[in-house]
Amino acid sequence: MILKFCYLILGNDRAIFTGHMIIQQDILSTLSPYYDIMMYVDCAGDDAVAQELESYLKSHGFSAKADKSIIMVNENDIEHILVSFLKETNRLDHKIRKIDSENLLLSKEVPLEDFGFFRCEMCGYAVSSQEELLVHRRAHGIQLL
Repeated sequence: MILKFCYLILGNDRAIFTGHMIIQQDILSTLSPYYDIMMYVDCAGDDAVAQELESYLKSHGFSAKADKSIIMVNENDIEHILVSFLKETNRLDHKIRKIDSENLLLSKEVPLEDFGFFRCEMCGYAVSSQEELLVHRRAHGIQLL
């Protein structure tokens, strides 16, 4: 018998609605792993890292699929695995940021100065030209008077 259904995820409380019948979470865990919460890892446009991460996850027994630079994983606690991936592949300049409960960002941090911006030494404010920085610095002096 084939049942058609849709599922609804509300935070950590999960249930599948099949017509008038509700299958609770304990029964849900015996079904296919595709009903687990999916985690999405965005590799910030780096398709090569995404492909390498997909292979790494599969070799460690995880169900993962890459779609360009985004990895979909059937594992809700993936951060420690990403840390291991970064260490094993010598990507120590990459950082992992949790965007929300289902999305992580795996990216390389680049200082603003590398893009031609200038930063105020007093407060960290970033501007696009030396002239703007000079005006901004003067504002600090006016506030001190």
